[in-house]
Amino acid sequence: MQPSPSIGIVGAGLAGACAAFALHRQAHVEVFEATDATNQAFRATGGLFHPLMTRRARPNWQHEAALTALEQLLAEVGDQVPVRRGLLRVAFDERQAADFREAACAYPHWVQWLSPEAVRERFPQVRAPYGALWISQGGALSANRLIDVLLARSGVPVHRPVRVVDWEETSRQVLLHTDRGDTHAFDYVILAPGYGYRLHPELARLPFQAVKGQVISLAGPASLATLPLVLATVHLVPSDGLLFVGSSYEPAFTDLAPSDAQTHRLWQEATRWVPEVMQGTVVAALTGVRVIRPRRPLPVLSPLPGRQRLWLFSGLGSRGLLYAPLLASWLPEALREPERLPAAVRL
Repeated sequence: MQPSPSIGIVGAGLAGACAAFALHRQAHVEVFEATDATNQAFRATGGLFHPLMTRRARPNWQHEAALTALEQLLAEVGDQVPVRRGLLRVAFDERQAADFREAACAYPHWVQWLSPEAVRERFPQVRAPYGALWISQGGALSANRLIDVLLARSGVPVHRPVRVVDWEETSRQVLLHTDRGDTHAFDYVILAPGYGYRLHPELARLPFQAVKGQVISLAGPASLATLPLVLATVHLVPSDGLLFVGSSYEPAFTDLAPSDAQTHRLWQEATRWVPEVMQGTVVAALTGVRVIRPRRPLPVLSPLPGRQRLWLFSGLGSRGLLYAPLLASWLPEALREPERLPAAVRL
């Protein structure tokens, strides 16, 4: 990467915002976003993060580096992005409880095992017949808020709603063509289009899958505001006087409209773990789409096949808060030396 290059970023979601913030001090950066500011992904209402996100509560790939990158980012934005700490991860069944107990023995610096009796004493609202892990380093924050703050703090131009419809790469630059008939030239372009990947033939043929998800928000009773962050078959996140419950996973879907059936399922599952949820009232149902690599469930940060100046930053799935800050922090060096990127995130 040459000194003070120009970099275009396509997509103003979490990946795009983290990339803009990581690069803005070393490059001229511009962001292009196809949607307006009110069209946000549902998961931004209460993004969760913790070091043991696998089903068996084992460390995530690059877990320590990922958490460090997130904490560094949060330190930079300060109290502009409030973070709620402490996560109760409830075991689904006895087999998972055995896995959780093993995790507590192996990683005592991250998690503490709580028996069913201990959960009942410490968190009486939560039903945990098989016990739970208390993850003090776990937390939740509004990814929407983080995106807004990162873009504002980076000071980069954000063109919206502007859709990039095509691109051309030459030996010296990348040309972006927009739906307004404009062409913009950059030294490098980072594509972070989220669900929009399917609109571009070069991206649509890559091994990605879109998964629809739904979350509901509930009002009352007031005691729900005192809940810890709870993760079981659904997650429960108290925020701004509401309780957010999510999320569904629908790999086959025909539209993005909320589903009454999914609303009922989420409410039913939330009640299974926190009976007081039954007294709440559904305020809204929101949907969004995650992009994943089904056979290789790690994010992508890589030049596109056969390209040098055109990069892809995608596939964050449900772990965007964990991985977006880490991968974005690699960008300044990776653009100069892409061979230094871990093979696990390259195409």
